[in-house]
Amino acid sequence: MEAEIITIGDELLIGQTIDTNSAYFGQQLGAIGISISRKTAVSDKEAAILGALTEAFSRVELVIMTGGLGPTKDDITKKTLCQYYGCGYRRDEDVLNHLEGLFASRGRLMLETNRVQADVPALCETLHNAVGTAPGMWFDTNGKVLVSLPGVPGEVYHLTEERVVPRLKSKFPLPTVEHRTLVTLQKAESLLSRQLESFEASLPAHLSLAYLPSFNQVKLRLSQVSPSSASTKDIDTYFQQLQEVIQEDVFCLGDIDPALFLSNYLIKNNITFTTAESCTGGWVAHRLMQAPGISAVYPGSLVAYANEVKQTELGIDDRVLAEFGAVSEPCALAMAEGALKKFQVDLAIATTGIAGPGGGTKEKPVGLVYIAVATKHEQFCKPFRLFGHREQIIQRSSNAALWMVKQVLKMPPDSVV
Repeated sequence: MEAEIITIGDELLIGQTIDTNSAYFGQQLGAIGISISRKTAVSDKEAAILGALTEAFSRVELVIMTGGLGPTKDDITKKTLCQYYGCGYRRDEDVLNHLEGLFASRGRLMLETNRVQADVPALCETLHNAVGTAPGMWFDTNGKVLVSLPGVPGEVYHLTEERVVPRLKSKFPLPTVEHRTLVTLQKAESLLSRQLESFEASLPAHLSLAYLPSFNQVKLRLSQVSPSSASTKDIDTYFQQLQEVIQEDVFCLGDIDPALFLSNYLIKNNITFTTAESCTGGWVAHRLMQAPGISAVYPGSLVAYANEVKQTELGIDDRVLAEFGAVSEPCALAMAEGALKKFQVDLAIATTGIAGPGGGTKEKPVGLVYIAVATKHEQFCKPFRLFGHREQIIQRSSNAALWMVKQVLKMPPDSVV
């Protein structure tokens, strides 16, 4: 089954607000077998909204609409929907009672403009919004369903999960959708695709493989769409085959940030670590410290951008900097070893390079990054030639650092539950 999304708001069209709701709908609806075939953003004008609705319903049976349900004059969605469905308003007493309780609990005066939020188109079913003031609305006419929701992301998430998805599952005969995901690092999408040609050719019609690349990371998602609650045996069998084909490239199993996977592994195995970062400016540490409980294995880290800091805080010999420069393998190794000693940990990660946009030379171009990993028993360093603008190079460097740690620790991809 296919659906379309209509987002309403001038702020979306001028780029003042980024539309994150549509991505969320894609995830939530995709999980129940509904694919998004089109997304349309329109201004806060009746003609634009009416036109978008008419066009969408000429193609699909389900439309999800967000925005324009607030108490201000530019919030015209309810008025426009009354026009579209040829109906008037009704006051929903349950919504009014919710609003009165909400304003009282917040110690705020409730104005008439707030009470008007309890007035909804007469033909809709109200979707109770327990976390906000604007209710959602469900229209079901001639076999076509329109779901109108407020634009605030937190309210969208609540209404979708608590109200919309359960109704959709009971309204439409939806297939069973299963996904299995794994994460790879440091191998290009094109190389993975070539390696997996035979595997993809062997997939039955109800299975498909998707490539999701991002910053020298590729997620591989195997999906199974079945007409009913079918067995997951097929997808599990083929997911195991997928792992066997690219086993050396699998970083971790599941739709998970590889940094979170690594952090959980370090916590689970009580491996203390630190970072000494130059070109990444603390980004590696930032990603790794997001895991709950990370304080048990992470005492702190150091951003050593200037050579003076590398010398005074990490003990880098000035002869290393003079002979090889800060962007070099000897410097990266010395940074990792210095951090290991300074923080008295089991493992240290060091980064030094040229993130750009300036500072590059013919010998050391923008995107050249050295990453070192040191333990109490061994040290490793590897140069990386990364591409993109400054932020992209930093992000790619952090993924390269995660990959380096995995090689050193020989982490199995299924080592964290």
